[in-house]
Amino acid sequence: MATNQIFKKSSLNGKVTVFLGKRDFLDYLTHVDPIDGVVLVDPQCVKDQKKIYIQVLGAFRYGREDLDIIGLSFRKDLFSATIQAYPPVVEQQKPLTALQERLLGVLGPNAYPFFFEIPPNTPSSVTLQQTPGEDGKPCGVDYQLKTHLAESLDEKPEKLTTVRMAIRKLTYAPSDVRAPPPRGEIKKNGIKLEASLGKEKYYHGESVLVHIGIDNTSSKTIKKIKLNVVQKTMVTLHVLCEEEQEIKIPDINMQEGFPIRAGQTGFMKTYFLTPLLENNRDKRGLALDGKLKHEDTNLACSTKMSECLQKENAGIIVSYKVVIKLVLGFGTNDIILELPFTLTHPMPDTPSTRTNSYRSSVADDPIIPSEDMIDDDLVFQEFNRAPIAEPESFKDPIPEENNEK
Repeated sequence: MATNQIFKKSSLNGKVTVFLGKRDFLDYLTHVDPIDGVVLVDPQCVKDQKKIYIQVLGAFRYGREDLDIIGLSFRKDLFSATIQAYPPVVEQQKPLTALQERLLGVLGPNAYPFFFEIPPNTPSSVTLQQTPGEDGKPCGVDYQLKTHLAESLDEKPEKLTTVRMAIRKLTYAPSDVRAPPPRGEIKKNGIKLEASLGKEKYYHGESVLVHIGIDNTSSKTIKKIKLNVVQKTMVTLHVLCEEEQEIKIPDINMQEGFPIRAGQTGFMKTYFLTPLLENNRDKRGLALDGKLKHEDTNLACSTKMSECLQKENAGIIVSYKVVIKLVLGFGTNDIILELPFTLTHPMPDTPSTRTNSYRSSVADDPIIPSEDMIDDDLVFQEFNRAPIAEPESFKDPIPEENNEK
């Protein structure tokens, strides 16, 4: 019998519990996985004209958290949506997904479904890595789902019946796009450098194949070669800034066949470079796929710009390139060639739909129809993710860490 993992989180008083089938939602460039879940509420909480509101908000933090308390806001809201889960609003009701059908059958009449569609013109979750031991919330783009009870949307939320859950929006590379392998050539002072990559798109954990060809018809000696994978991050909000960081690639022997003497031609070699976060955890400012305290992550995926996503609204744009450098020695300029490539996750085989959107995790294929879920076991896991920084519109007097117990 199959099992389906369900993530849940309860309010401080245990009267409100939110259930989600996943925490990572995929952007296919044309549409985004819907956020579908169920909220279970103690009927005593809603007997006095109380309503259940659920909000999704994406925001970009670009400054130090401690400066917020002196009146300077370093967050910009990028996306916000609110629905009323109870009493249900006819205009907001959507067809039940497979996950919702199953959960409503298990949880009973005090459970209410909710459904959000995030537009594809919103940025993906990206976090700029902090140094080990650094305090405060990291800069980057983050998303959260908030559920609270109130008599009206403008009323201050009740702290004991509020639930916040951090979620991620991730972009996967389209599987039907086959770009030609990057290649380049440079000739300088009698030295010819040719380079190409095995392909344009690489998945996390794969080795980037770099094919090198060198002809040295000059009077100089090429002392050595250096190959680096470089991550470029461009922050497009508030103040435009760019930064490039080399990704550490350990245990690579690059000096076999060097030096290349004057008049030596026909050098050819293939190098394998594997960019991994585990070798770069000390690099401050490195872009990651929504770094979270209780979960590991990976280097940020290359940003894929859809037609409806404007550059100034992308938050953080991430790109990668291989930099090849021939070192000629003191007094002579090095020869440098750069080849861009895409680093991403593989696209799942079957995209989600509104009526069949359940997937227990990012890596799961295929989508499970509702009729096949009837006999499956639902495994409920407490949602113990570290809290993300709270926008002004979400704040209430209770310290946020108290809501993570």
